[in-house]
Parts: sequence; structure tokens; C-alpha cells
Amino acid sequence: MSGPGRGSLLQQARLAQALRDFGDGTDQAVRAWAGHLTMRQALDINFVVMNILRLLESVAEWLSRYRAGSQPAPGYDAGPGQPGEGIAQARASIGAAHAALVHPFQEVYRVSGGWPDLGGDPARDGAAVFLAHLLYRRLTLAAEPWPELSGTDESRDYLAGTLISATDGLAWGIQNLARDAAEPMQTALTGAVAHLDDTFGHLRESLICSAKRNIAAAAAEDLDHRLRLAMPLPGRAQALRTGNARPPASLPPVSRTPPPALPRRGPPQ
Repeated sequence: MSGPGRGSLLQQARLAQALRDFGDGTDQAVRAWAGHLTMRQALDINFVVMNILRLLESVAEWLSRYRAGSQPAPGYDAGPGQPGEGIAQARASIGAAHAALVHPFQEVYRVSGGWPDLGGDPARDGAAVFLAHLLYRRLTLAAEPWPELSGTDESRDYLAGTLISATDGLAWGIQNLARDAAEPMQTALTGAVAHLDDTFGHLRESLICSAKRNIAAAAAEDLDHRLRLAMPLPGRAQALRTGNARPPASLPPVSRTPPPALPRRGPPQ
């Protein structure tokens, strides 16, 4: 499998930076969303949070299809116990967090009689709303068309790690939103937090599976090296080639001594 092109590497660097910036921004949002919010502010933030979840779901979808390692065959990372499967489950959990908010938000919006104005002007809407819009803008690249991502296990795992930080920070912020929210939004926000906790667990499992696979690959490479040392190829006589000298008409017979016995299984030395 050929390595990723420069364009793919630059896109992955942009994505990693965006997720890091998003994760840093959630620290401020967590504090701001713990304060008193008007109904209009809460509606605006919840609307933006739903759109943020859609963007994070797109990121998880790209990562679930990440072509990592040296195996080019489709589905290499698919199936139980594979890193891609954990990321795919994380994507489903992010989608479930978004779905938990849709219907309750529509109900509250219908009662309030107005759609939140987008833009997040801090002078007009307050710092809490402005930070929600700022978080969304830091992830807008997730709405761009992206090719299939590919690279090393380590690059995929690094992106999964930045996604863990992003979703975990957002979960803390949503938990603060739920604290003073009226029903039905309080139950919906609490449910969204639970789904993001599941997301954390799935991404963590993906990183564990990747680490286990890399350890197994290193152990297999070491065993391969030891087997090659234990079973050397038979020696081949080489003809002398100096000047115009020609090789002899017949070569001496090749020794066919049996290879040494394989070492018995036991504790590693």
C-alpha cells in the first residue's frame, strides 16, 4: 500500500489542529454554560450544540474508514476487536447524542415561538452563546468534502485521541447546560451526555485494540527473526570471479545438514 499523499497529510494536520482548538475552547464553554442563561440563550446554545454533534459525527465517520497499517484490503479494520470497529461505534454514539436532542428541541422551539438568530454576537447574545458559535466555527472544516483518510496506525490513533478530548469536553459543557434546563430539554441533554460517555468508551477501546495489535505485530516480527536465525538457508558455493576467470564446469555438492531444532516454548528470555 502506498503512503498517504501530501494533500492527505495536510488535511489530517488541519483536522487534528481543529479538534485540539475545539477541545481547548470547551474549557471556557464549560464554565460559561454553568451560569444563568435565559430561555433564548439556552435555545441558541442547544441549536448550535446539535450542529456541533453533526460535525463531530462526520469526523468519526472519516476515522472509522481510515486505511491504516500495511494491509490494503477493504475491511482490514472492520469487525470485533479492530480499531475501526470501535471508532464506528463511537460515530453511532455521537449520532445518538444528536438524535436525543432533536425532538425535545423542536418542542421547546414550538412553544417559544421563535428560531434562534445565528451569529453569536457577544454584545447581543452574551459570552455563553458566543462561545457556542466559536466552537462550531472551529469545526467547520468537517463540513468540507474529504477523501478517504489513510496513513499509519499512529496517525489514526492520534486523531482518535484528539476526538476523545473534543467529545469529552463537549460532554462536560452539555452537562452544565442540563443542570438548570427545563423539561423536556433537561432529560434530553442528560441523555446526550450519556451517549458521549459511550463515545469516550468506544474510542478508548479503539486505542486499546490498536495498541494490542501493534504489540502482537512486534512480537510476530521478533518471532520471525528468531525462526530465521534458527533455520538458516543452506550455504551455496560461489564461483571465483576474478578477471576473465570462468566458473568450474561443476560445483561441489551442497551440504544438506538438517536445521537445528526449534527452541521449546517457555518463558521469554
